Amino acid sequence: MAVRRGRGDAGSMRALSGLAPTSLAIAVGLTSLVGCPSAPSSGSGPHNPVPASPKFITGNLEPMIVDWQPEQRGDLEISMRDGLVVVAYDDGGFRLLRDCHVDGTYDFMGMTRRERVVRLESADDIRANLPLGGLGIAARLGGELEKGATLDIAMVMVGKLRTTWRRVTPKDLAGQCAGATHVVRGATVGAFAVDRGERTKARAVAEIFGMGASGGFQNAGMSRVVDGSLGDCSVASPDSPRAPKQCGALIRVELLPIASETDARASAVATRDPELVDTCPAPLVRIDGKCSQPRAQVPVECNYGEAQACLSGCQAGNAKSCVKLSVMLAKGENAPHAPDKAAPLAAKACEAGEPVGCAVFGDFLFHGIGVGRDLVKAAQAYAKSCDDGEADACSKIGTQLLTGQGIPRSTKLAAQALSKGCKGGSHGACSDLGLLALGGQGFDKDLPLAAGLFKRACDGDNSTGCSNFAYMQEFGMGTAPNVPRAVLGYAKACKLDEASCTWMGAMFHLGKGIAKDEKKAIALYDLACKKGDVVACSIVRAYLDPQVPVNREHVQAYVNVWKGTCASGIARDCSGLGVLAMSVGQKDDAKTLLARGCMLGDEWGCLMGKTQPRL
Repeated sequence: MAVRRGRGDAGSMRALSGLAPTSLAIAVGLTSLVGCPSAPSSGSGPHNPVPASPKFITGNLEPMIVDWQPEQRGDLEISMRDGLVVVAYDDGGFRLLRDCHVDGTYDFMGMTRRERVVRLESADDIRANLPLGGLGIAARLGGELEKGATLDIAMVMVGKLRTTWRRVTPKDLAGQCAGATHVVRGATVGAFAVDRGERTKARAVAEIFGMGASGGFQNAGMSRVVDGSLGDCSVASPDSPRAPKQCGALIRVELLPIASETDARASAVATRDPELVDTCPAPLVRIDGKCSQPRAQVPVECNYGEAQACLSGCQAGNAKSCVKLSVMLAKGENAPHAPDKAAPLAAKACEAGEPVGCAVFGDFLFHGIGVGRDLVKAAQAYAKSCDDGEADACSKIGTQLLTGQGIPRSTKLAAQALSKGCKGGSHGACSDLGLLALGGQGFDKDLPLAAGLFKRACDGDNSTGCSNFAYMQEFGMGTAPNVPRAVLGYAKACKLDEASCTWMGAMFHLGKGIAKDEKKAIALYDLACKKGDVVACSIVRAYLDPQVPVNREHVQAYVNVWKGTCASGIARDCSGLGVLAMSVGQKDDAKTLLARGCMLGDEWGCLMGKTQPRL
């Protein structure tokens, strides 16, 4: 089985995160890397103004739904239990397509409780951020907005509902889907209060929740809206398996454009790290949790790829802009390649409380990018980000705990972190958690659960998850045996990532579910090895070319995981361990492990056991 990882509970997670990453200041001279700002940047360059005509402003990928009627939010909640929700989102508004769906699931991930007040100050603000009722609200408030009235939205956020899907195409849709434009990737959960405010008076969350009905939209012919209890929200914890009873309202949805070859924005959203996606439509920018027109002297979140705007936003105090600039400098994308400048920016964002900043800084520490490699501090940064709701960070700290890289190995704590990450939509976390369920590590062995977790990972285009789900189908473990579908799963994994071609090679090698072809098998083993798969390299080194090196650190990481799964009867993992042992010269152990894999029913283990090594 594939356990290759490219990306790396909670009480123990917080114990780690309590040790904050080392503070780093922005290096002097950063401005010279991307030029000196001549004026506060809008983050999106020159654009035509938003039309004043009374239409919805579409394209906001994180609209709020606090204007919905309770029964409308209830319909969304019910729809989210039946598969991925598909919507039509255009200048006619926001419509649920109840007879259209995508095969997938949502789960709840708790996070550190956060409060925020979002103030909508214009008709354009309202139409851009409230896609269902915004047009009517803007019309009813009318001239009051021009006289200084605002629409104040107090939010208390305690968790997220998320799917692992990160790319949906028209062929993934099922049912009556005419007009479909987006799927709901997730939703923010908690409590909210909406009330009329005044531009000259700032208000805290508690004040907006606590005002009486007489302070609502009386002059505009509207009612004040409250959903949830501050008291119930106060007991929420990042460890909670579900939201508190009166703190589970849907506040904001995350939308994923249905991708097509001609839709550049949908393709960018699908392929880029979802936490760095530009969520506001041009010419709007994200300011204080809303899509709005850029304003001078107000820190805005820049668009990824616009180095000057990101520098300006970062210098003005927008932490997300610091993160985007950090990633651009580390990768050399639309900015000079300057890892030494990137790491301090990510640290700055982390210290400011930006979860993605902590995750990115953890990556720099883990890989030694622009800063000395420090696996302990990387774990601390990942743990902080995980508690704050960044699912991929949960996956990475879970992987460290699972493999014992830099911190003590603990399958129990790994299972807790990976479970949280999987529930938050991290396909890598689902894949690794499936391995633990398969081998009974960290919790009781559960084959149907493992198969479901691998499917969720594969839904998110995780190549390892696809390989592992295909394995479950090949052997009929936790799901009905289906060799043809297993071949398709291995082929998808290979297409997603050439380093995952090893097991498609094994099917050609065996002639199982596909015509036997040793030349194709060898070509796929060689391709996967060249792309970094340690199992493929072990096959090539042990049986084809002894000059091919293997990464012993990676070998040990696999051994740490596969020892338990082999001992619990997972045939392919015993065979894989045998090949790994053979590649490092442990021939007696290799023969024993391959024999065990064969005895447990793995035809590939039998075949490799009969193959003469060249070491």
